[in-house]
Amino acid sequence: AGNLSGAVEHVRNINSRKLAEKKLSSANKAVMDSIRYAELIQKSILPNIDEVKIVMPDSFFIWLPRDIVGGDIFFVHSFDKGFVFAVIDCTGHGIPGAFMSMIAFSALKRIVSDGNCDNPAEILKRMNKIVKTSLRQDTAYTLSDDGLDAAICAVKIKDTCSELTFAGAKMPLYYVRNGEIRIVKGDRRSIGYKRSDLNFDFGNYMIPIEKGTVFYMASDGFTDQLGADNRRFGAARFGELLKKIAHLPFEKQREILLEAFEVHKGTRHRQDDVTVAGFGF
Repeated sequence: AGNLSGAVEHVRNINSRKLAEKKLSSANKAVMDSIRYAELIQKSILPNIDEVKIVMPDSFFIWLPRDIVGGDIFFVHSFDKGFVFAVIDCTGHGIPGAFMSMIAFSALKRIVSDGNCDNPAEILKRMNKIVKTSLRQDTAYTLSDDGLDAAICAVKIKDTCSELTFAGAKMPLYYVRNGEIRIVKGDRRSIGYKRSDLNFDFGNYMIPIEKGTVFYMASDGFTDQLGADNRRFGAARFGELLKKIAHLPFEKQREILLEAFEVHKGTRHRQDDVTVAGFGF
């Protein structure tokens, strides 16, 4: 009788475990289905590359969220004889980062697309106010402290002298001209956080566009990635790599950057979302 009752109990335990595993598998599938749907939503707000290529024919884009979705996005809006281009790096990654990226996209669309603003410094200032007030981080009662770093360029194509205007919120602009790398650091102020000054005036930097000049914007996911030696890829090394590849076709540049990142990363997991964009004239 003892053996029989023990066997019955064993079967019950197996059945209970199988039921628990089935419930867990079902719950996991529901979560993954939701995340996959969030991925579709996030991808829908990113520019269509074929359409971007009409505005920026000489260009490449790398967008690698650390998880299925992430906190990095890039944004393009064309206007008469020019365009606005932005790279945004929001707090965190995964689902929290993706939520922030939607707020950032909404702010950009409201300011640039709907508001017809093509002044990078003014765009950053307005974004700062929108993010802070949307999350109520301009009050003492908020529980959140989230924000973003950003780099924004406005390119105006003129018959006489075309120019690029840049403004950065803790995100630089790299450009290569005549074989030399130059870095415009922008302002060391992030956007939207509790500590961010609500009325901070960001600065514009104007760069004449010369034939052969190549511009790059990137979130810090590339340069901050640790390698096998436990060292970051680093901004200096990143700049030197850009200098070496700037003369190559843009798709080749993209391939080299991805390969360099993977070689450096080795067997380590990717730490952050990675976005890199390059364009030239």
